[in-house]
Amino acid sequence: MNNSRFSNLVIFWTFFIIFLLFNTVSISKNIDLFKGMELYNKNCSSCHMMNLAGKPDWKTGVDEDGQRLPPPLNGTAHTWHHSPDQLFQIIRYGYKKFDPNYKGKMLGNEDLSEDDVWSILEYIKSMWPENIRTKYDSHFSE
Repeated sequence: MNNSRFSNLVIFWTFFIIFLLFNTVSISKNIDLFKGMELYNKNCSSCHMMNLAGKPDWKTGVDEDGQRLPPPLNGTAHTWHHSPDQLFQIIRYGYKKFDPNYKGKMLGNEDLSEDDVWSILEYIKSMWPENIRTKYDSHFSE
């Protein structure tokens, strides 16, 4: 088994165990951390990577089409500076929601349900270091 496949399996089973132990479900938004992980892997990981690390040189680099590279979503970039509502809008509708002239690749996915988007966002936040999550929760307490 190659290292990449092994790493993906370790990540999958780690979060599966976390899900079983904590069963992170919110009644008000029906958030499901395990489903969020699955949806992230299906809809987001091709750009933001399985480990949420984004692309190297994401701050200044561009891809072959001249588009900015996807940033990390693991707490090492600016994602946690945005409110839950802003992050929801970006995941669901992409940047075109904020800039109608946006021509980049972050177009969102309007086919996802609201609960799906909130589950993806909760999964992303679960990957942040504890100190970042604490800052975020205290700044954007819902």
